[in-house]
Amino acid sequence: MERVLKALRQIVGTDQAIRVDEPMSRHTTFGVGGPADIFIDAAADELKDILNLLSEEKFPFTVIGNGSNLLVSDKGIRGAVICIGKRMSGIEVRDGDGVADISAASGALLPIVARRACENGLTGLEFATQIPGTIGGAVYMNAGAFGGDMSDSVVSVTAVDMNGTEKKYTADQIGFDYRTSIFSKNKEIITGAVLHLRRDDPEQIKARAAAIREKREKSQPVGKRSAGSTFRKLGDGDTPEAMTPAWKLVQEAGMGDARVGGACVSPKHSGFVINDGEATASDIYNLISQIIEQVKLKTGVTLEPEVKIIGTF
Repeated sequence: MERVLKALRQIVGTDQAIRVDEPMSRHTTFGVGGPADIFIDAAADELKDILNLLSEEKFPFTVIGNGSNLLVSDKGIRGAVICIGKRMSGIEVRDGDGVADISAASGALLPIVARRACENGLTGLEFATQIPGTIGGAVYMNAGAFGGDMSDSVVSVTAVDMNGTEKKYTADQIGFDYRTSIFSKNKEIITGAVLHLRRDDPEQIKARAAAIREKREKSQPVGKRSAGSTFRKLGDGDTPEAMTPAWKLVQEAGMGDARVGGACVSPKHSGFVINDGEATASDIYNLISQIIEQVKLKTGVTLEPEVKIIGTF
């Protein structure tokens, strides 16, 4: 590990960008997770050398964004964590006639990109003003809410493969579907995306964003530590709205008020497991497991976590 650490410090231009035994609780919206052996806040021009080094050394690594969809074990993550975050967060608005493109690096926070769109009179991202992920994570899982998702506006994506070779994908190559894309399967790292948005009255855009924000605050545990919706919707509906929401099955199974330690089902929305205090990752994991077990027992349906679970439990 010392050899890898020394080489990484030569690649990365700032010591602050590499940390040893970094608590992952600082990098997940659940606020839990043990230490990563090596934590790297990567820049785009460093990715190829970082990946080549870790590959040559056969040193395991995990790629994360804002940690808004992760549950990391209390035992932490062995190897390196490559964080696509602040050092890959540039945003550029390219004006057109009645439309505009927003080019955003993968680590740009989705709410910031959405607000930039609103400020520039661009419609299409109102749904995203309170989704606490990055552009890369949002593309990876086709993030969406309240009738909108990333597939509505993404026109191209850049990524690098495990050799650091850059690739570019057009919209029809990304394979967007409900909470998934080609990047869920091909193990490439998204480095940026271009979004195509229409112009509209700025006041109407702000009003729509405010209405969505109000609806979210009334129906979801905003301000609580969670990883968003804990379980995927079920079924083969043409739209997410036509699918069966997980919260209904949680309620049917009598798990609407379930709790393990500091982890509980949100009293505001049964589709969310939250850290209601001093929860450990094991508390959250065990509660998710109990919900899956009881829903299967009572309804015959197997829930699938939308949260990505990392480490040993």
